[in-house]
Amino acid sequence: MDQVGEYDGQYREWLAHQDPGARDLEWRLRHLLWRHRVLLRRYAPAGKRVLDYGCMDGAFTFALERAGGRAVGYDVAPAAIAQAHAFRGRAPTPIFTLDKPEPGTFDLVFCCEVLEHVPDDRSFVGELVGYLAPGGKVVGTTPVGRSFWDPDHKRAYDERSLLKVLEPWGRARLRRWYRSPWRNLVPLKQRGAAVFVFEVARAP
Repeated sequence: MDQVGEYDGQYREWLAHQDPGARDLEWRLRHLLWRHRVLLRRYAPAGKRVLDYGCMDGAFTFALERAGGRAVGYDVAPAAIAQAHAFRGRAPTPIFTLDKPEPGTFDLVFCCEVLEHVPDDRSFVGELVGYLAPGGKVVGTTPVGRSFWDPDHKRAYDERSLLKVLEPWGRARLRRWYRSPWRNLVPLKQRGAAVFVFEVARAP
C-alpha cells in the first residue's frame, strides 16, 4: 500500500472508532484536542495567513479560521479532505487541499503531531519553513519521549534531539506542555505524558 492509501485507511479507521459526534463540526470544535487549545492561546492566528499542515479533516483549521486566521488546511488523505469539505458545506473558506501549498506565503505554519511520523524529520522541517513568508513561524507539537506512542512513530524525542532537528532552519524554541495546567506550573509535578510545543522562526 502506498503512503496516501495508508494514511487514508488510518483516517477511516480512526473515524470509525470515534463518538458519532465526530462527524459534526460543532461537536468537534467543542472537543478540540487540548494540544490544539494550547497552540491557539500561544500563537494567535487573527489577521494572519495560516497553514494547517497535516490537517486531517480540518477541525483545527476551522478553529484557526474562527479565531481570525486566513486558514488553509493541507493533508494527503483524500477521505480526510473529503470530510473537511463536508464540514465546510457551501462556505468558501477555509480552503482544503490535497496539493502542497505555494512556498513563501504563510505567516504561521501549524504542524501538530506530524513530525514523529515522517522518515526524514530534518528535511521535513525545512519544507515547512519554506512555506513561510519572511518573519513567519512554524509552530507545532510532538510527543515527549514515548508519550502517546503509536506504532507509526519513527522516533521518540527529548529536548536535545528535537532541537537538533529544528535549529538548522531558524531560531528554535521549545517547551514541555502537560494537559493539566497546574502540572505546567509546578516543577516537581512535571511527570507523565506530555508534548513539546516547538517553534522555528524565519528571519524577517
